[in-house]
Amino acid sequence: MLKKISIAAFWFAFFSFFLYKLIPKYKYLTNSSLEHWGDKSTFDNSVFALHIVAGIIVYCTAILQFTPSIRNNYISFHRTTGKLYILASLICISTLYIMIPRTWCIGCRPSQLTVTSLWLLFIILAFYFVKQRKIVLHQRMMICSFICAAYFVTIRVIDAFAMGIFNSLFPNESTALLASDLFVWLVPLLLFNMYWLINNKKVNNATQKLH
Repeated sequence: MLKKISIAAFWFAFFSFFLYKLIPKYKYLTNSSLEHWGDKSTFDNSVFALHIVAGIIVYCTAILQFTPSIRNNYISFHRTTGKLYILASLICISTLYIMIPRTWCIGCRPSQLTVTSLWLLFIILAFYFVKQRKIVLHQRMMICSFICAAYFVTIRVIDAFAMGIFNSLFPNESTALLASDLFVWLVPLLLFNMYWLINNKKVNNATQKLH
C-alpha cells in the first residue's frame, strides 16, 4: 500500500510541476524569441512546438507503460502505447539535437547532449530486448529512458528550489550549472543500476544455494 501511495505521489508531483512549467509556454509563440534558444522563425517555432507536443506524449504514455495493472492486464494496449512512447521519444531526441547546440546555457550543453544520447541508446536497447523477449532487461531500459526523458522536467525543480546549493559548492556559474545538470540524471541512473546489480546477485546466490 505504501509503495502504491509513493508511486501515485511521484506521478502527481511530476505532472503538477510539468503542467506548471508547460502552461506559460504559449507566450513564446508571441515573443521575439523562444525559451532558452532560437529566434522567432518558422523553423524555430516548428521545432519548438514539435518538441513540446512529443514531450507531452512521452510523459503521458510513460505513466501508462509503468502502471503494472495496465501493463499486465492489457498487453495489446501496452504494446501500442509502448510504440507511441518510442516514436515520441525519437521525435523529442531529434528536436533536442537541433535545440541544444543553440541553448543559452553553454555549461549545460555537454550534460544535455549526453543525457539525450543516452535516452536514444536506452530506447534502442529497450526495443531490442523486447524483440529478444528479455522482458526484465526491456523494463529496465525503459525505466532508464524515462529517467533521461524526465531530466527535462526535474532539472527545473533544481533550478527552482536547489540551485543555491550548487552555486555555493561551485562558485563558477558554468560549473554549477553543469554539476546540477549531471546530478539530476546521473544519480538516479546510478542508483537504479546499483539496485538492479545487487538484486541480480541476490537472485544468483539464491539459485546457487538451490543447486
